[in-house]
Amino acid sequence: MIAALDGGDVALIVLSAFWGLLVLFLCVVLLNTFRVLESTKLLIDGIREETVPLLTEVRGSVERTNRELDRVDGMLISAGEIVQRLSRLSGLVERAATGPLVRIISVGAGVRRAASRFGGKKPKP
Repeated sequence: MIAALDGGDVALIVLSAFWGLLVLFLCVVLLNTFRVLESTKLLIDGIREETVPLLTEVRGSVERTNRELDRVDGMLISAGEIVQRLSRLSGLVERAATGPLVRIISVGAGVRRAASRFGGKKPKP
């Protein structure tokens, strides 16, 4: 007995073939999506493996640089204090030496005038 296929049976066969192809297509799409996600995960893991040591190294470099900057800052402060002390010291030396030098020059000028008067020369104004 050969069964005759009517329009509804043919429609069900076509519909079931379509669903089968649709399921097959969705499986291929899901498989490709899984591959893309897996490769993305591997890429992110690789980046993490390379980035973490680099960040650790950068952190160490920044800490060493900060220590050196602190040292340089301390040296600059010390140099500024030394300059201030030298400035005060030069002021003291200037004040201490200026008075006697003026007196010595005044005495020298007076001696020269006196010598010129005793020598018979007219003093220069």
